[in-house]
Amino acid sequence: SLALLAETRPPPGSCAAKRASGEGAAGRAWSGIEPECRTKLEANRTAAAMRCLEGHFLEAREPGRRAGDFFTTLRKLRHDAEMITWLEQEGKVKTEVKKLYRGIYHAARPKHMHQPDKVFEVKFQEQNDDRSLWQKAHNKAIYIDPVGKEVPKKTIRAKPVALQTFEESFASSGYAVIDKLLTDGTMKKLQQFLQASTFYFYPRKDRHLMALLEDGLASPLLAQLADGLRLSLPALLGPLPLTGARAWKADNSPLNDGVVQAPELTNSSADAAVSMLLWTVPASALNGTAAHALELRRRREGADDDGSCAAAGTPEGSCAEASGEPAAIVKYLANRAVLWGPGLTAEWTGPGWQSGFLQRGVHLLLTFGWTRCP
Repeated sequence: SLALLAETRPPPGSCAAKRASGEGAAGRAWSGIEPECRTKLEANRTAAAMRCLEGHFLEAREPGRRAGDFFTTLRKLRHDAEMITWLEQEGKVKTEVKKLYRGIYHAARPKHMHQPDKVFEVKFQEQNDDRSLWQKAHNKAIYIDPVGKEVPKKTIRAKPVALQTFEESFASSGYAVIDKLLTDGTMKKLQQFLQASTFYFYPRKDRHLMALLEDGLASPLLAQLADGLRLSLPALLGPLPLTGARAWKADNSPLNDGVVQAPELTNSSADAAVSMLLWTVPASALNGTAAHALELRRRREGADDDGSCAAAGTPEGSCAEASGEPAAIVKYLANRAVLWGPGLTAEWTGPGWQSGFLQRGVHLLLTFGWTRCP
């Protein structure tokens, strides 16, 4: 029941900020947020927290603010060159930035194409204009789409009666699937913000690039979305602070070799009282069927954050395998939200994505509250 769920939640307040930092990806990410911003998130002052996070992000990532980053991978460089080419076509960045990225990618490709995820250093023979431009542009906020500054008056499209039904479904099963969650306007803004902004700084072993709440995602738009969700799902999310946001952008380039990519949803949601995955890219971008895109499975008792039973010192038999059948199989649809509690894990089981910059899949994960406190 929802009453039982409420009993297991840590109350809003200082609990989350005092959590030990080494208990999972979400906990480590939380500890990486500036303390003043964490305090605002904890108090459900989401808009103020986003302004705080934005300020720290721009201080670190605005072009020319700090020393440049000369390390990358071929997979990330391929994405960055494609993205900047698209931004140049849209009139958002200068042509010389596009030429620089495309030139460096084509120069690096022969040497690194067989190890596209190996980190290498981009070297310049001298302190020239190209080096200076790279230093100002690479892993910097060269373009953050201004739509992220917007605050839609209405974010949630689903009707109150339907949302109450979803809350009841979550209470009984531990998960809920909500179609057409956002208004058309909010959905369009969110899709644009996630596709057009240069905040995917982190290459992941799952062949995605990742953006973090504390390093680019924080925005008035995301604050309005989080607060709209809490207002619309009061029994489920009402008292819970937003504790994290991550976005994964998939690789649909020839470097992927057709290998299916699964973002690390289980590890990233392990500490959350409620996790919500939202898809924004149209299903037509998939290069296969959308029918079996996500599986929700019962979390193994005693499992690690990634769902495995490899933890040292785990008593034999205490980390049993999950049942053979998933608790739910979810079809991919844009503007579909999947919510689950700490008793479940989520795994992408869908296909890859068709080629083209705007066809790259994006998975947005929001986490609310905590499952435990020290």
